Amino acid sequence: MKNLTVSVCLSMLLATTASAQNYIVNVHGMVCELCSLGVAKNIRKLSFVDAAEYDDGVKVDIQNQMVFVAVRDDASLDRQALFGAIEDGGYSPVDIWRVTDSGERLELQ
Repeated sequence: MKNLTVSVCLSMLLATTASAQNYIVNVHGMVCELCSLGVAKNIRKLSFVDAAEYDDGVKVDIQNQMVFVAVRDDASLDRQALFGAIEDGGYSPVDIWRVTDSGERLELQ
């Protein structure tokens, strides 16, 4: 019975997936679907992006000029690389926030 209990607990632990770290970037000038495709494509190429979240790790809100990026739990956000990917798409990243588990936005400096 003890072995069964340990096995069940171990299985539950291994089945639990790590959640991604979520960030929001305000992107100036990104106002159409075509605009967002290039930016999202560039961001998806970054090694720290968690492709299991959103749409291959990225969600674009054109109306509010925001990009949501999921970062793997075992990785760190590379702000310079993220902003570079956005700039390579022809747009200007303005602000970046980390979204906490409770949904609170914390502005990064």
